[in-house]
Amino acid sequence: MAAVAMASRTQHRRSMKSPTFLFLYFLSIIVATGTPSTAAPTGDSSVTFELYDNGASSGGVNVTLSRSQFKTGPEGDEPGLAFAIDMSRLVNVSKHMAKTPVVATRAYREDGELITSFEQLGAADGMEEAQPPRRVYLVADGLEFVWPFVELGHMQTVSTSVIPLATGEGGEPVVLESMSERPRVFRVHNFHTAEEAEQLIEAALSATGDNALKRSTVGSGKDKDGIDIAHTEVGRTSDNAWDHSSPAAQVSVTRSFQLTRMVEDTGKRDGLQIVRYKPGQGYNIHPDYFTPKDDVDFDFHPYSGGSNRFATVFLYLNDVEEGGFTIFPQAKGVVPRQDPPPGALDMFEPNTWQHRVTKQCYTQLAVPPKQGTAALFYSITPDGQIDHSSHHAACPVTKGLKWGANMWIWNRQRYGEIRTGEKRSLIIRNDADETVYVSWEGRDQAVLHPRGSTFMNTFEFHRFKAHFGSHKGETIGEYTVQTDPQKQEWNIKPPRIHSLRTEEERDTTCIADGTCAVNS
Repeated sequence: MAAVAMASRTQHRRSMKSPTFLFLYFLSIIVATGTPSTAAPTGDSSVTFELYDNGASSGGVNVTLSRSQFKTGPEGDEPGLAFAIDMSRLVNVSKHMAKTPVVATRAYREDGELITSFEQLGAADGMEEAQPPRRVYLVADGLEFVWPFVELGHMQTVSTSVIPLATGEGGEPVVLESMSERPRVFRVHNFHTAEEAEQLIEAALSATGDNALKRSTVGSGKDKDGIDIAHTEVGRTSDNAWDHSSPAAQVSVTRSFQLTRMVEDTGKRDGLQIVRYKPGQGYNIHPDYFTPKDDVDFDFHPYSGGSNRFATVFLYLNDVEEGGFTIFPQAKGVVPRQDPPPGALDMFEPNTWQHRVTKQCYTQLAVPPKQGTAALFYSITPDGQIDHSSHHAACPVTKGLKWGANMWIWNRQRYGEIRTGEKRSLIIRNDADETVYVSWEGRDQAVLHPRGSTFMNTFEFHRFKAHFGSHKGETIGEYTVQTDPQKQEWNIKPPRIHSLRTEEERDTTCIADGTCAVNS
């Protein structure tokens, strides 16, 4: 009997079209060819792989799937959507606070590839059989892929179709080294070349005006009175510049988005920050995420459609003689305890944060600064919650210089100062069967009835959100005005199905007149 992935008609009417539409939609993507099992139909090629929840290191199931059982969906549907929905019935897909079971809308392979074809589930080129079997991870609608930890020291080569080889001498595939499961921390090898690192440092040293190298600050944006929130603080003693345009910066931004498996979007990142630490300089323990205390009117919770810093990619641009690690004090102690180098603690007064953090650098989880590598860590858990264990610090440099580059990537349009570019025009259409409320930077902007549309003059980089219920209601879509084209369109789609049918409903399909049929 073929299992059918379909949403509960009673619990999620908001996110669906008519029952007839749903019946036809799922009928088109769920072909009754049998449930994946340990044996494939005679004469039909098959693959066996391990299926997991997003970012999970355990709880996977072995799945044997024939070519004819691989769901492809109707023409024009998102690649891989039908397969992800179909697989959702085999493992528990997680999304905090969501009604269960939850439907996945994307599935990723262990090397980061989005699964869109049956061939991706098989062995690598030149191998008769995948050893060990491929691993596949299901990502719930509205959330982002998180690389799995697997085990301490696990080395995962990233597919070159996800991150192409870095240009320059000695280009090698990017490799993720697992360092901590909670917080989720990886050391990224072969992330950039020496030439790219040197170009970023040169760009920082030559920057002028607001982008010039100066004392680092904390906080961002402006308050309600238009006053700059950013300010210097005793807990952050580095200098930093901003690089918005150099070729090396553009490459680093693109590669950071590729690493997190997110579509590059200027509205989902902060600027690339180039930081310099001299001897004695560091950054005290702090988080990268925001909380409601930063703005009570902003939704910082990804699981509910809100936006926050999702992942941080920190590039190490040079080899540091001594110190300069990135530490995670709340991670389990997985490094041998050792004493700081002679004289390191003598640089700081006792009972100062520098003295304390320098001690922790040699007793806590620490990512070492080495040119060509990066640290990847997540401020958000795989099920969409803020990870309060992701606090980290930049250990004071005790010998030499440290150069690095920070890239903060958001799961949705980022919170902060409104950026305005050149004039653009925008047509917004509501393709949902329910009234949609459109907001601009948190301000009420428009109300669109089903199939309605509106035209507005706007500017590059302006960010809009679509909501159900009210302008503060559930976020169902977002749009950032791009540089091209001059005239742009945003078609607001109804949200993807959020849950599978209940166990009692799964073997039955009902159409609009109430007639139900058993799926076989």
